[in-house]
Amino acid sequence: MRRILVTNDDGIDSVGLHVLATALVALGEVIVFAPSREYSGAGAAIGHLSDGIADVHEVQRPELAQVAAAYTFDGPPALAALLAVQGLFGAAPDVVVSGINPGWNVGRSVHFSGTVGAVLTAEQLGVAGVAVSQHTGGVQLWETAARVAAQMVAELDGEVVGLNVNVPNVAFEDLAGTRWTELSNRLPYQLNAPRLQLLAPGRHRVHFDRDGVYDSHPGTDTEAVESGFVSVTRLRPTASW
Repeated sequence: MRRILVTNDDGIDSVGLHVLATALVALGEVIVFAPSREYSGAGAAIGHLSDGIADVHEVQRPELAQVAAAYTFDGPPALAALLAVQGLFGAAPDVVVSGINPGWNVGRSVHFSGTVGAVLTAEQLGVAGVAVSQHTGGVQLWETAARVAAQMVAELDGEVVGLNVNVPNVAFEDLAGTRWTELSNRLPYQLNAPRLQLLAPGRHRVHFDRDGVYDSHPGTDTEAVESGFVSVTRLRPTASW
């Protein structure tokens, strides 16, 4: 039976995590290991570990009743993936699935995403990974992204690959299709022109522009999602083991 680790960067209370984990139960044994709080923007960081790792707590909640086991700890998602792949819960997972992130992870900003960081970590250690994010706007239709994620995981053929999947926030039947894409030229929060504002002698606040124009040319993840397509981007070449 396939072993599936599910994590995220929004924390164990995230609805997206619950819906994703439940959708994957039909594909194998699902273990949830997620941060106890938000770690958005953590990238592939694992933190400073010289003093050990904070307590791991088993989670019992109705939203995760169908999974084999669920745990939480105060650490970033990349560390969750690292520990699981290294045998924290027995045999290593066959695939790490991270999400569902509320808000797309597109462009160069993916390198700063905790959602994506868990998948990059897994792939580096020889385990396939799928990062799942969904665009926002209106009521979040989690089930659409969960169904897409389940399809992606079901189609993995044992290759060690890291995929970044972005799903429009529409009903499943309204998706325009799926496109393989490349990363657009987009930074987190469209961060442009950072500058210091003096608050007091020796103390400043950093301001930056959030509304700069970003790359959305055909073939990019940004353009695909904006056109109603599921965007699938290979994060880097397959690792050799």
